[in-house]
Amino acid sequence: MTRLDMLTLTVAALAALECVAGRIAAMHWTQHRPRLMLGYLAAAGVCILAASLIWQGLDVRWLDAAAWVIAAHLALTWGDWRTGPPLTAYRAPPQRYRPGDLAPSSQFDDGRR
Repeated sequence: MTRLDMLTLTVAALAALECVAGRIAAMHWTQHRPRLMLGYLAAAGVCILAASLIWQGLDVRWLDAAAWVIAAHLALTWGDWRTGPPLTAYRAPPQRYRPGDLAPSSQFDDGRR
């Protein structure tokens, strides 16, 4: 096993852990988009498969490349998921307000600051 294989094994295992523990665990199937949850589940499966094939000594470069792409995606979108799922992950689209509309939180403003 080369150093690149060991690095890819580590990256694939960490990406699978982030998919399962960081992304899927933060969502609930009744509140979030099912396609997004299935996408992260498939990404976790690809990363687990890549890590296990590297561990067994098989050379599947396209699967290794897929694990690296998934890890890069998770690293680039980590800031959006730091405090939980972003608004785009929810089933209902976020409501847009026009200028001058009262947002629901400001309708009951009692004037205290």
